[in-house]
Amino acid sequence: MKIWKILLLITTIILSIFFYIMLTFSHPYVDEIKASWLTNDEIAIKANATVINPNFFSIRITKLNYSLFLNDVEIAHGINENVVLHPEKNNVGFQLILNYGNLQKWWASHIKNNEYSIVIVKYNAIANFLFFKKSKEIKEEYTTISTNFISKLSLYEPKPVNVSIYGKNTMLLIINKFESRWQYVDENITIINSTIQFYNPNEGDVKILNLTYDIFLNGIKMGNGSLKEVTIPPYGMKETFCLTYIYNEKIPEWFESHIRNGENTTYEIKSNAQILYDESIYLAEPLNIKGNFTTNFLNFELEKVL
Repeated sequence: MKIWKILLLITTIILSIFFYIMLTFSHPYVDEIKASWLTNDEIAIKANATVINPNFFSIRITKLNYSLFLNDVEIAHGINENVVLHPEKNNVGFQLILNYGNLQKWWASHIKNNEYSIVIVKYNAIANFLFFKKSKEIKEEYTTISTNFISKLSLYEPKPVNVSIYGKNTMLLIINKFESRWQYVDENITIINSTIQFYNPNEGDVKILNLTYDIFLNGIKMGNGSLKEVTIPPYGMKETFCLTYIYNEKIPEWFESHIRNGENTTYEIKSNAQILYDESIYLAEPLNIKGNFTTNFLNFELEKVL
């Protein structure tokens, strides 16, 4: 056989293989992923993915960028390089570093979205096989996070406000309700508007000269609020409002404590008040609210994302 015929045959075989690979190439996909928090010096996310390579040949991922978004705000990012995906199942580990600088922005988006966040994972991969190169970017929604923090900062059952008068425990007021709602939020500050209703069970006026309170999350003072001077008539009710200011520069510190505490937060409102009754001033703690809430940020199920 002449040499040119042999070369033509070899070229035909190579081109046939090339076109076959191009026509049959399938993108790898994530079959399962498990993630957990790393709480060493810095907060990070450790993940292990089962990646399926549906091709009969190995693929080398020269660079893989991945990001975790909450409501389109990137809160964590990581890079992997030179990952080889063999045919069928592969275990791929990766790590994402938390972006503290974006947590205030995420908080604002979460509150504006009625305490609701969408978890989004974005992948940008460049894959090589021989001299072929393919790139792909995927951005997918996987799960949601819903909280009800504002309801935690409310009272829905009557709460007596007692003081000691001549050594006797005396009820000066009853707080019928303390109902909170979000009023304003941006990256720097969060404002909560709370309606508070008092009942005076006594036969004389009760005057609240001042009432101040602080909000704590995991022992971190997040903000404060106050109530203007108000008088409640005998056997009467008075409804007014107070504003609470949360200073969002504390959000990253709280978020880190929340993660280090197993995604658990203890919240607490501590208050102090001066109350005038029968020409005497009494000190009281009318608002004391305490409880906890949990989240599960890494509860996502991923499929076919590469």
